[in-house]
Amino acid sequence: MKVRNGSKRFIKDINRTQVINEIRKNEGISRTDISKNLKLGLSTITNIIEELINEELVYEIGEDISTGGRKPVLLNFNKNYGNVIGIKIEEHKILVSLTNLKGEILFNLKANLTEKISGNILIDTIKKAVYEIIKVNNIKNKLMGIGIAVSGLVDQKEGKLIYSGLLSIENVELSKELENEFGVPVYVDNDVNVYSLAELYYGKGKNRDNFVVITYGTGIGCGIVIDRKIYYGELGGAGEFGHMVILPEGRMCECGAKGCLEAYAAENAMRQYILENISKYEGCKINYIDNLTINRIEEYASNGEKLAIDALALSARWLGYGILSLINLLNPATIILASEGMKMQKFMLPTIKEIVKNNFFRKHPKQIEIVVSEMENEAWQLGAATLAISKIFELKLYEEAKKSL
Repeated sequence: MKVRNGSKRFIKDINRTQVINEIRKNEGISRTDISKNLKLGLSTITNIIEELINEELVYEIGEDISTGGRKPVLLNFNKNYGNVIGIKIEEHKILVSLTNLKGEILFNLKANLTEKISGNILIDTIKKAVYEIIKVNNIKNKLMGIGIAVSGLVDQKEGKLIYSGLLSIENVELSKELENEFGVPVYVDNDVNVYSLAELYYGKGKNRDNFVVITYGTGIGCGIVIDRKIYYGELGGAGEFGHMVILPEGRMCECGAKGCLEAYAAENAMRQYILENISKYEGCKINYIDNLTINRIEEYASNGEKLAIDALALSARWLGYGILSLINLLNPATIILASEGMKMQKFMLPTIKEIVKNNFFRKHPKQIEIVVSEMENEAWQLGAATLAISKIFELKLYEEAKKSL
């Protein structure tokens, strides 16, 4: 890819992109404040704003109180200028949300996946769902981009799913196939990174620069945010916290290695513990043939079933020691615990906090926070939509997005 040179056009694009993002982040901002914040001349700002108003990307909302001289005119970004679609790929279904450019969810759709999934089946299912959303909401000429969240190793630059253990598929060219179909940019990322984006823009990470999101449930995932940016690592796979080895030569994990944290703390580990110990708990009401999902285990625990409570406590201990190592390694300001497993926080959080308080930084006056996400169920799709929105308004992609309208 050729790097753009410092031409007048390039400098203008830089300034334009900065202005757009400044207005996006600050509702009701004046031209003067934009000029001060970006350290650009007021005449430059005024010219760019006029262009944006003519394109209907920005609009005036009235006058502010004067501090001397003319009253400043306040500006807003037009969140309804276009739409994006956020998609979460799960084991047996895909969840699809339509949003405006502020990330407000306007429409949701669910599409089931066949039991024996392939790359082609996945892409075809996504295509049908996107066409359905376009048709129902009449947004054919307003769709600006698509964001996709998927479990596994992703090549973000190519928009390619390299491998997903959850789906048992590999080398799926998601971006290429869908961009050819819909004529808009398509961005793909690991689902926990996408969830972390939702936390960064709308959740517990909104006012934090350095934090880690840990999703806990069927599996264990991790998103790392450093200086308000997702950290990807060399191959784009940073954050495989669930596959940190905690017991060499231990249990076999679904990733093919032995002794991973996920093999001791996630849903399958709790299920295994319960089935192995039912006979040891007098009066236990858990049925051998029950479908012991993480949500079902939580129900048993909430009803006072001692075996389920003990299974959660053991899982919390393993998870706590994993988080302790993560804190010592990364020294984040905050750990955000998320996903379906945190419905059981009353059974798990005290144990986790007790273990992690003994970290290397414990004597520092500023202590590391352990908090639970308050994001709604659509956080995955919202994060995927936010991925698309943020990429569309990056300098190198803005013109590309404009062509698709």
